[in-house]
Formats: sequence, structure tokens, C-alpha cells
Amino acid sequence: MKKTLIFIIAFTAIGVFFSVLPTPKGSVHTVIHQATVFNGEQWLTNTDIVFSQGLIVEVGQGLLASYPNATIIDAQSKYIIPGLIDAHTHAWDNALSQAVKYGVTTELDMFTNTIFAISQRPKRDEHQRDVQQADLFSAGTLVTSPDGHGTEYGFTIATISSPEQAQAFVDARIAEGSDYIKIVYDVKRRHRPSISKDTLNAVIDAAHHRKLLAVVHIGDYQSALDAANAGADGLVHGFMDDVDLQPLLAAMNDRQQFIIPTLSILASMAGQQTTQSVINDFSAKPRFNTASIKEQLTTIRSTQPHVQAFQQAKDNVGAFANAGVLILAGTDAPNPGTAHGISLHNELALLVDSGLTPTQAIQAATSNVALAFNLKNRGYLKPQMKADFIVLNENPALDITNTRSIAAIYKNGFIVRYNDDEKKSSLVDPNTMISNFDNDLSSSFNAMWQHTTDQRFGGDSTISLIRADDAQRDGNVYLSLTGSVGQKLGYAWAGAYLPLSIDAKQTFDFSNISSVTLNAKGSAGNYRLLIFSNKQPMRPIEVSFSVSTQWQKIEIPINQLSPALLGSVTAIALVAGKPLNDFSLNIDDVWLN
Repeated sequence: MKKTLIFIIAFTAIGVFFSVLPTPKGSVHTVIHQATVFNGEQWLTNTDIVFSQGLIVEVGQGLLASYPNATIIDAQSKYIIPGLIDAHTHAWDNALSQAVKYGVTTELDMFTNTIFAISQRPKRDEHQRDVQQADLFSAGTLVTSPDGHGTEYGFTIATISSPEQAQAFVDARIAEGSDYIKIVYDVKRRHRPSISKDTLNAVIDAAHHRKLLAVVHIGDYQSALDAANAGADGLVHGFMDDVDLQPLLAAMNDRQQFIIPTLSILASMAGQQTTQSVINDFSAKPRFNTASIKEQLTTIRSTQPHVQAFQQAKDNVGAFANAGVLILAGTDAPNPGTAHGISLHNELALLVDSGLTPTQAIQAATSNVALAFNLKNRGYLKPQMKADFIVLNENPALDITNTRSIAAIYKNGFIVRYNDDEKKSSLVDPNTMISNFDNDLSSSFNAMWQHTTDQRFGGDSTISLIRADDAQRDGNVYLSLTGSVGQKLGYAWAGAYLPLSIDAKQTFDFSNISSVTLNAKGSAGNYRLLIFSNKQPMRPIEVSFSVSTQWQKIEIPINQLSPALLGSVTAIALVAGKPLNDFSLNIDDVWLN
């Protein structure tokens, strides 16, 4: 008990020390003095890291004399590694802010809502701002066949049916902002249809023609071999097949291809619970809020244990490493058994279990990812790199679980803070009027209605919002929408959007609300009420409703929707989509009932 108390006091003191460190301002330099530093390639002892305005200026020994006015942080007993990069995630909502609290300063996303991905792109170019979140690079929409993997999540995505469509399909992804191309290929076609080998080859060629990397989601040896022979830049999963790997290893070495084994999700698929250690380690540190993600980490995909299958997956990773294939660390968070940020520490341990040294595992989550994906300013601790790094209390080169002994995390040269960002949703009472538009476009939620279209994501839909009055309704003022639904994007839309708070961050509890009612008339057809919930951030909830050319009261029921989703609503929208083209929609007296 006494030993535990001493530990808690010591840990708290360290946390307080780093929490009150000065944050660099202007051109002032900060020097982390005499740490043991892993620069992405090798370990350096008694080393100083100098950074300013979010970038590393110099790394070396005895640098204090060159920066007499710098802020100095004594780190003689500390170990510093680059900010971790999770090479396989699916990011949305608060994923990036959650990730950075565990030292993951960059995430590579392998399929997310393109709207979210595009919104995050400017933030990764920041290096002077206190962003308090990981940077994001994204594949955007993955490449899959009709009804293939990726189409099962309740929203429509573009798919590909033939090799002839490859270049146009890749170009559409580029137009949406994809940083690289992710392809789903399954030669066994066990659960869902897959693209053909010819289409696989064509898409890889099309991506390379536009100078983009092409990575391939596989689940078995033969699919991996086909992808390697097709010229893929990397494989984004490992596999559990017990086969002769030499043909695949030879092909990958010949083409300098990499693999992201994602052992965390393979363990979940094999019914192997591997997360308890990482949960325990971080739960022992008061600033890490593991309670909110514990269930997510302990829920696994398979209830049947497949011990040998998972061991084979690890043996295969060891064979890749021994053959010199570049290994990248990725978790596939937030799939069952994984969570953003924390799971990468578990992935590192699984890589070491597979035969990598602790230093090789750290490289797999830092410089190897930067090298494989050509990330110019991260993954190393060298001049002109981002000042993204983790300060550790214990040596991770001796024990990989010491990456969990976090004393401080720096993102863009700023200390990552650990205040609890969770806010309780405000309960919304029934019979709440949202807007009547009599005076302006305001609402009872202290935010204004605004236009929304697919233009910001490369679409060509248009919309105009004005307040108008109708003599037939005694001059009542209403919101008039006039627009067109474009044909450029498959998910085209145009309409009116209402954030429920100015920044659409605050959540509201609609669980007591049975319906949204409004008076409406317009171009006859089906429209959609969109409900945005931070519990389902990749896609808003959609409820269809019909409008006629005459004013009528419309009741849109929502009480059949998931209470969990309704408990955390951030915004709503009223939109037109395909098959409508030119349209008008007038709405008035919007209520929650």
C-alpha cells in the first residue's frame, strides 16, 4: 500500500510538472535538455531537442549555449520518441482528439466520410497552432464492388464493376480529396462480392498513373499474393493462413512493398482478448479516461477462441520482419476490440510478441509509416519535423509496454491536455418551437439556419435561402429554399442546415421527442430530415418525408430511432437529393413534439 501511495504521489508530481510547463510563443525556443532520444532511426543519449513555432529546429548534444534565451526543460531521466502514427484507422467525430491523448499524433484513415476527411485536411498543415488533436491523412471512399465490403454501413458509396471504370473511379476519389487509394480485394469472396483481379490491376495502375499510393485490404494469403503481384504499394491487413510465404515475401521485397498487419483486429476476429494489460496500465494513471472506452476495448468480434489461428497471424508477421519487409503499425480502430490512440500501444506489444524488437516496433509506428506514405514532416525527431513527440518515464527499448509510461505529449510544440471533454447532453423538452422565421433565420437553439450543399466537396448542387411571405397565409413569413440537385456526386444534396450550437459541438438529448413537425409546400417529391448525432458521425440519420404543391402540416416521426443516437444530437437539416433536380421548398413553424 505504501509503495502504491508513493507511486501515485510521484506520478502526480510528474503530471503537475509537465502541465505547468510554459507553452512556446512567437519565435521563442524551447529546449528539452539531456533526454535519451529515439530520432526515428537510432537512440541518442544526453540529447537536446530544440523547437520553435511548432517545428524542431535542432537535435543534438550540448545545444543550450546556442539558445541563451530559450525555455529549458530538464529531461535527464526521460525518454523521448516521435509522436506515434496509427497507419490504419477509421476516423470521425472525436477520434483525433482521443488519439492524441495517448500519443498518437497522426492517423492514416482507410475509409471514412469524405466530408469529415476534407474538413480535417487544413489542420494537418498547421504547426504553430494548438490543435489538441491528431493529424489525419485519408483514403476517403474505399474501392469496392457493388455490395462489397464497405457498402454495409447504412450509407451509399460509389462502387466499381469493371477494369474499364478504374481511371474514372480513381479520379473521382482524387476529386474528393483522397490522399491515397484503398482497395478491397478478396479472392475467396467469402462474405461479400469482390472486385476481380483484372479490376484490381486496373485500379492500382490508375492510382500510380496519378502518382498516388494504392494499398489493398486483404484477408488471406492468395489475395495478398495477387495484390503484391499487381504492384500494390502495401497490404493493409495480415492473415492467418498457414502456408509457404516465400512467393509473397519475394514479390514484396522485389517491389519494396509494406504491410500493416493490424494484429489488434485479427486478435478480435480470432476471439483473443489482448487488451486487458493496456487497459490496466492506463487505468492506473488518473489523467487517462479509460472508463469510457473499456467496453469498446473488451468487446471482440468472435466469441469462439481461435488460439492457433492468431498465433499463425503473429508467426506470419515475424516471417515478414525476418525477410526485411517493411512493417507498419496500425490498429483498424475503432472496430470491436480497439479504440483510437490507446490501441496502438497494444499493437506495439503484439508486434513484439511476433518477433520484432521494441525499437523495431516503435519504428513501425513512426519512421516506417512516414517512409512508406511519404509523409514529409513527421515520424522522425529531426530539424523541420513537426514538434510532435512523447516524453516517457521508462525506457521503451527495454520493454515496449514502457510506451505507456507517458509523462507528457507534445503536439505542434504544445502540451496535450487531459481535461475531460465529455459534456452531458442538454435534455430537450417536447413542444419546443425551433423556428417560425418571423424575424430572421434564428432558432431557439441560439444558432442560425444556413445553406448546405455538396459544393464544398466538389459537387454542383445549388441552394438559395430567403425569408418570404405568402398572401394566402395572411402574410406569414416562412423560409424559402430554391435550388438544384447536381449530378456530379452520387451523394448530392442541397437544403437548409441548423447547427444546434454555434460550432455544432454541443449535444442535445432528443430522446423525449417523438416527431419533428413543420408546415411545408414545394416541388412535389420526397425530401429528407437529417439528424446529426456524435454517436453516428460518419453519416447523419435520414428520415424521408413527402411534400406537395400545397401547404400542409407534416409530421416526421423520430421516436423509432435509436435512443442512443437521439441522445446526442448536434444538428439537423432539411434537404433535397436525387432524383429531384430543380426544386423549391418552403417551410414554416418547425417544432419538436
